[in-house]
Amino acid sequence: MLRPVLAVAAFGLLLAHVSSSAHAQTSYPMLMSIKPVAAQVGTASEHEIHSRYDMFGAYKVMVTGEGVTGEVTTPMTVKPGEKKPVLTKIMVKFTVTPEALPGVRDVKIATPNGVSTVAQLVIAGDPIVSEAAMNDTLDKAQVIPVPATLCGCIEKAEDVDFFKFKVEAGTALSFHVRSQRLQNRIHDLQTHSDPLMTIRTATGSTLAQSDNVYAGDPFLNHKFEQAGEYILEVRDVRYQGNIYWEYSVEISNRPFVASVFPMGVTRGQETKLRMIGYQLPADPMASLTLPMETKPGPQTIKLPMGSGTAAVPVVVSDHPQVIEADGDNNTVEKGQLVTIPCGINGRIETDSDVDYYTFEAKKGELVAVEVIARRQGSPLDPTVRITNDKNGTFAENDDGRFGRLTLPDSWIETWTCPADGKYAVEIRDLHLRGGDGFVYYIKVTRPEPYFLLETDTDKTLITPGTCAPLFVRVTRKNGFTGEVQLKVDGLPPGVTATCGRILAGKSIDGCIVLEAAPDAPQGAVNITVSGTGTHKVAEDKTVELSAVANALQEIYMPGGGRAHYPVEDCTLSVGAPGDIRKLTLSSYEINLKPGESQAIDVTIERAPEYTQNITLDVVYQHLGSIFGNSLPEGVTIDGKQSKTLLTGKESTAKIVFTAAKEAPPVEKQQICMMAHISLNFVMKATYGSKPLLVTVQKP
Repeated sequence: MLRPVLAVAAFGLLLAHVSSSAHAQTSYPMLMSIKPVAAQVGTASEHEIHSRYDMFGAYKVMVTGEGVTGEVTTPMTVKPGEKKPVLTKIMVKFTVTPEALPGVRDVKIATPNGVSTVAQLVIAGDPIVSEAAMNDTLDKAQVIPVPATLCGCIEKAEDVDFFKFKVEAGTALSFHVRSQRLQNRIHDLQTHSDPLMTIRTATGSTLAQSDNVYAGDPFLNHKFEQAGEYILEVRDVRYQGNIYWEYSVEISNRPFVASVFPMGVTRGQETKLRMIGYQLPADPMASLTLPMETKPGPQTIKLPMGSGTAAVPVVVSDHPQVIEADGDNNTVEKGQLVTIPCGINGRIETDSDVDYYTFEAKKGELVAVEVIARRQGSPLDPTVRITNDKNGTFAENDDGRFGRLTLPDSWIETWTCPADGKYAVEIRDLHLRGGDGFVYYIKVTRPEPYFLLETDTDKTLITPGTCAPLFVRVTRKNGFTGEVQLKVDGLPPGVTATCGRILAGKSIDGCIVLEAAPDAPQGAVNITVSGTGTHKVAEDKTVELSAVANALQEIYMPGGGRAHYPVEDCTLSVGAPGDIRKLTLSSYEINLKPGESQAIDVTIERAPEYTQNITLDVVYQHLGSIFGNSLPEGVTIDGKQSKTLLTGKESTAKIVFTAAKEAPPVEKQQICMMAHISLNFVMKATYGSKPLLVTVQKP
């Protein structure tokens, strides 16, 4: 498995643990947990951050969103003559403003060895209470106040945590657990918690229990008819445990808004929302007007409510909004007529309810149907179908593929109408459930050409005077086939970028080469990677397309596999010098005719006393899987004629590039020569050259 560790190029890949005897570079930190895992709105609090690998020298805490900042409080100095410590636990002070939006934030730590992987911090409205050392039996239940946000850990097999609290008669409380959902981005955590929550009487009798509500996390609302003491029990449903299985339980008597109706909101226009949830006002209606600069798509926004605010899930869209009409729309014949494009706001109100929305379409017209429900907190597990008055199925989908994730929401990405006529969008719950909270939003649109970009990885490390490659992958949609020119914004001082392109046709990746000046200062910033392309819509008309790249963090899978999980930010850092100080080429241009070969010499400047093996490549690959390849079609490294392994003190090699006889012509496609240092079977540190340009001439 490939992965950058204290690398000049941190196109980072996977993990597995570095052997203690390894003499090579130190890995960037992999954050494993934050203790406590929640912080309260309007307060400052100290938290332990645990990691695999060293965090000594940590100088910056990066938190997504607004209103939350972090500061490393662990001393990072060493007295003269003392050995630098290895820190896998540091203290961080998080400061949360009163205006901060409750929810979950991504956290990264910047160190000289690179920016860490992502951990997650819950922002909650009530005081934080941390789990006591001994609360694993009913008679030792930890006494807590309510409302509060509990923070604990299912730290070992058969661990059961008990908390005791008092309530008055008639008190209603919401209990919202976050645990499994906090672990998706922890890339070296191969098994996740599956928490089970139980409310008991003081003597242990069960009053209520919850398992899977939000993914694998429980939620319940309970009204206590009698005053007295009660017990909250938290454990893993399988009685498993792990020292990194943190959880928070938000116990609240404040309004809990699970969803709103309608879900769709148009920017700049007032929308009347009906809130659906618990502890709501007698009249759960609110008015919302979002500014025009609000980002389109699924959002969580703050809504004034009573003496405070609530975080509510909405979908921001400029499409005409349609509200499900009163009455029966449970058959195609009674379907509600809509016009494309539109955003449909509806509910599956009862068990076995099915909603139909009819539309007119002509032969050859394209239609896209995307359901937003589970992504915004609805319990609905939607399944969607395009049908006609004879109940014929033309397209259907249950779980849609959204980027790298398969989610319960449905998506018919492109459907071509076979003949003029009237058709319908059918939506229902997969399990034929329904209820007041089973809200949905359906985007019905005409598909247009576009493309998506992804960066692998979300963290790139570069050292002064060196270069680092960042690979970008494209997914083309709805007929777009053109090339994409890449761009980077937000670079730190002393760092420049040479942005390559993603070729049209079969080449799937583009390469950006980042270069740090010899005096580039240490630092870490979030950068924006984007791309532009041109699409021909008619003989005499083209349109410009653009996209901002989504950042992907690598995830370690059982057995040494590698997967991805999307994160919000793509981060670039300038760090300490590594084991390779420079990588130079005899030529930075390769000019080939089909069927010909060309050799270039590679020279490595090693750090003093560094004598381990170095491997060379221009393709980022591992065990047959390619994670970054910007080579033009038909161009390869001739493995038999090339020296790709440097052993001992070797510092020079010859790499031979060959163009196949059928290789199509291309001019100055940018690639990067990479030098890899193995830390063990699956981990490698990666360094890059200046841009290497490949040209294939016409036959």
